[in-house]
Amino acid sequence: MLAALLAVGMFAGPVYLAWLAATWLQPVVERELIAPLQSLAVALSLPHWLQAPLTGGYGLLTLGVYSFLWAFPVVLLVGISVAMVEETGLKDRMASALDPWLRRIGLDSRDLMPVLTGYGCNVVAVHQSRACGACSRRACVSLIAFGSACSYQIGASLSLFGSAGRPGLFLPYLLLLFLVGGVHTRLWHGRGHDQRQSTSPLTERAFLQWPSARAIFWRVRAILKQFLLQAMPLFLGICVVAAALEQLGVLAHLGQWLAPALRWVGLPVDAAPALVFSIIRKDGMLALNAADGAILHGMSGMQVFIAVWLMSTFSACLVTLWTVGRELGWRTAWQLSWRQMATAVGSAIILANL
Repeated sequence: MLAALLAVGMFAGPVYLAWLAATWLQPVVERELIAPLQSLAVALSLPHWLQAPLTGGYGLLTLGVYSFLWAFPVVLLVGISVAMVEETGLKDRMASALDPWLRRIGLDSRDLMPVLTGYGCNVVAVHQSRACGACSRRACVSLIAFGSACSYQIGASLSLFGSAGRPGLFLPYLLLLFLVGGVHTRLWHGRGHDQRQSTSPLTERAFLQWPSARAIFWRVRAILKQFLLQAMPLFLGICVVAAALEQLGVLAHLGQWLAPALRWVGLPVDAAPALVFSIIRKDGMLALNAADGAILHGMSGMQVFIAVWLMSTFSACLVTLWTVGRELGWRTAWQLSWRQMATAVGSAIILANL
């Protein structure tokens, strides 16, 4: 139990501090950077097809900056937390204590750190899963994609619950994400060949020591390098693609196509575009805040909860799926995607009928 509490505290504290920092910085960045850039684009009379990918809703200079603002503090602070736990030797103690629990859902002790890192950035966590056992890596990545709420997902969820006047739903949401994530991993990976071939349990207690500032610096440096050179370029590329699809009307048509399915879980058809955007990026669910939150205010508390739940679990974001495809193969990425959709829709239907 102590190891479980420490594992929760490892990301809960840094994520909360990062959220406070991003909440304070966002209006400053909007006022001092984004607004002047948008005004400059208007003053230069740039054509609409050029303004959209630069300063539109999914533009490089708007959503790209916003994405960095919400993600970087979480990646930095979670990286420091993980580095300290690794350098002190607590990581191995935690992994050893939680190993029996992890094996119940098809993982082992080496899969713990990537799952926790996913609360900063899923892309970085997928790269870190290279340290997992060969037999449990796919199960670990599956849990990261479904249950590790990245910085964008956490920020967007907090924003939506707050806009709906129901901030108290955030903690039950995180708890359900943890529980259903474990069931999801157990369902698809817990009883197969990978489980029988996993490594033997840890038996020796790790040595504990004071952390070295230099060692922590180099560990955090490596995490930030991965984020800036591998994750951020993909995020910016997705911004350009999303802006193009929005201008072509593709996203609107997809939203209309998904609208009937939303009725299965008791959601209004106005929520369809937000579901489409959430597949591209987790913070795409913020489209529910359109028209000063009119869509949210027309929902009951349970509808708000189901909407956030479905949009945050229906699919891993395109950047994560792209990374999984490059790391484990496109067949694995496709398999991970449809399995996650099945679990997300099934759990949403159960919630809607409770």
